[in-house]
Amino acid sequence: MEPVRRRRRRKKPADDLSLGNDGVLPTEVLYDVLLRLPANAICRLRVVCRSWRSLTSDPGFATAHASRHPLLAGVRDREVRVVDLLSGDTVRRMAPAARPRYGMNSQLDLVCISAFSTHERSSLLNPATGEVITTFLPDWPEKGTDVMSPFLLGHIPSTGQLKAFYSHLRRGEGGFDEPVQTCYVAKLIGGGGGGSGIRWRATRSPPAFVGSGLRDSVVIEGVAYILLTRSLDNEADILDDLEPDAMAVFEMTTEKWRPAALRGPLSSRLTGAADEKELVYYEHRGNVRLAAVDGCLVTVDHNRGPDCSMDLWFLVDMDVDKGIWTKRYSLRCETRCELYESSKSSDSYPLLVLDDGRIVMWEEVTHVLRVYDPRASKWDDITTVKNYSSVSIYRGNLLCPL
Repeated sequence: MEPVRRRRRRKKPADDLSLGNDGVLPTEVLYDVLLRLPANAICRLRVVCRSWRSLTSDPGFATAHASRHPLLAGVRDREVRVVDLLSGDTVRRMAPAARPRYGMNSQLDLVCISAFSTHERSSLLNPATGEVITTFLPDWPEKGTDVMSPFLLGHIPSTGQLKAFYSHLRRGEGGFDEPVQTCYVAKLIGGGGGGSGIRWRATRSPPAFVGSGLRDSVVIEGVAYILLTRSLDNEADILDDLEPDAMAVFEMTTEKWRPAALRGPLSSRLTGAADEKELVYYEHRGNVRLAAVDGCLVTVDHNRGPDCSMDLWFLVDMDVDKGIWTKRYSLRCETRCELYESSKSSDSYPLLVLDDGRIVMWEEVTHVLRVYDPRASKWDDITTVKNYSSVSIYRGNLLCPL
């Protein structure tokens, strides 16, 4: 009797698709799938196998992922959180060494949190690793200080150093002395020690008093731009011709102020008489803020009133003597912006221009993230990101190799 021969069952096309290549997705397909996932999910998937770990740790993959998933660093419920800007997913969270206040800014992979109290230690954090790099206190006088700015981070590309800058305005005892503003700078990384070893150095005085508000200053490639302002005692001011959007320029590499102030776009458009300069300052200074968008210095000029709008001026040439500005965007605000007209405070702040041309804005008053489409003149809320006391674009790499 002949042995029974079993017929080999032929695979169906569907079986070929599911089991082809031993059940492993082609690399280009896997690459595209992983790019769609948030950073926290990818970090968990690294333990699946060596090939996945190698793929997700590649610098090219990290760069491509960052372009699809812009990140926002913010303070909420006394935590520092890194959020996927478009999905609203929280991909990192950590508690700083002290209670955070309104001051927060980031450079590279690091975030600086200014403490709630001047007698508490502020924190320099690395959200990618969850590490507190260092903590520090300001060089704080015992008496007579009225206003202190948040700490401002600056990265020096040529040396790799990371420095911190702040200012405080002091009236003196009893409030009768003429106000004095002092500015300090220190190395946090690349020299000067860490923690209690940080040494603050007083700088020479800027051209005029510099602003201490959270949106009065930005740092771009190691250069700080800070809006000029009047002191707390207006009668002591002698700069009657102070322009509302003029800014001091501080070179963090040399730790020196440039001798000339940088004129903003608003100043060049004003044609008031000399005796109207005082009026011009008070009309416009509260409506001007500074931002860093796509690596460019930007002034945010709010136009209040029935036709509420916001102009975003980009500095084309960073030379102080030239100061060539171009108005790239004019945003039409919604009617609810008029509610803040009497406060003279700028409530909307640009964070990022997306690849499709939409502009991501943060509303300081309502603590809501919004997106504006210039082509359709349309606003949309990102309701998954709200109730943050302070926000900043985070350009760090959460997918750095382990």
